[in-house]
Formats: sequence, structure tokens, C-alpha cells
Amino acid sequence: MSQVLDYVEAVHPRFERKKAEDFLLTTDIPSKKRVKELSKGMVTQLHLALVMAIDVQLLVLDEPTLGLDIIYRKGFYDRLLNDYYDRLLNDYYDGNRTIIISTHQVEEIEVLLSHLIFIDRGKIVLNEMMSDLADIYVEVLVDADKIEKAEALNPISTRRILGKTACTYESVPKGQLEALGDLHSPSVADLFVAKMKDIHHG
Repeated sequence: MSQVLDYVEAVHPRFERKKAEDFLLTTDIPSKKRVKELSKGMVTQLHLALVMAIDVQLLVLDEPTLGLDIIYRKGFYDRLLNDYYDRLLNDYYDGNRTIIISTHQVEEIEVLLSHLIFIDRGKIVLNEMMSDLADIYVEVLVDADKIEKAEALNPISTRRILGKTACTYESVPKGQLEALGDLHSPSVADLFVAKMKDIHHG
């Protein structure tokens, strides 16, 4: 493992070895093992340790937790968000650095996001600040006797949840929706499905 760190340290001037070593201490990677002897999950952890230890203003993570089990996926994102990992990253959230995460596991990164972009076959279909989503998108768990009224307001998605109907609306005033049932903000995963359905079926 030390040879990998030696190599990256030699070829990348902004690599901070101590950060990589600190990251590796939080994994189960044996320090004496060769890379070719590591499991797929361990290789992913090693890649993350190397990448996160490079001091850059723009960091792009493409499916960063692919191959990790749920414990390590959760742990990685927790470290990315909490104070301990913020210390390792040398204040990544100082306003001058950006992390772009591309992933299909949207439910795992929802709490990390400041901006949300959905892309469908190369076309941007949603581009919003996370803080604005609740004002634009609303999901209503519609009362049984209000289904026709709910459908008349043209939801972008309708789905069944435990025998009830949930409708997702875009840019419909909440005042028009309150009489239909319980209102709440859709999750990023549910919003993604709603937008994709709206595009492909609309």
C-alpha cells in the first residue's frame, strides 16, 4: 500500500499523503496487502482515499461508492459531511471549492446537496437549488374523495402508496392543493421518477 502512496505523492504535487493515510485508517484495508489482492470494495476505498487527498478546487466523483456495501457507503458520505471529514478536506465548504457527485443512488446524497441537476439522455430536465425545491414541487397524499379534483390540476406524476394515491405537482400554488390531502416535499428519488415519467409520458 505504501508504494501506491509513494507513486501518487511523486506524480501529483497537490497530493497530501497524511490525508490519504488518515482516510485509510477508517477502512478495513490491510496495510501490507498488494492492490491486486484487494476486494472490489477495498479498491474503491483506496481510490477514494487517494482522490480525496488531492487539494483541488473542483472535485468530480462519479459513482464514488460503487462496489461498497451499505455500511461503507453511509460512512463515506457521513465523513464527507461531518466535522471530522471537513477537517481532512481542509475546509472544502469554504465557498471556494466545489464537489460534483454523479450517482444513481440519489437517496444517499440528498442531505449533501446544495444544487440538483437531472439529465435525461444528455438533456437537462431539472436544474434547481435544493433550497428552492419545496417551493416548486409538492407531493399530495390525496383523500379518496378528492381524486378527480387532484387529477384536474395536472400532476406530473401519480402513484399508489399503501392503497392511497400520491400526486406530485410542479409550480402549483399550495393553496390549491391543501384541500386535497396531506402535503409534503417529495424526496429527490421520488422527484427524479416523477420528472422522468413526465418527460417520457407527457
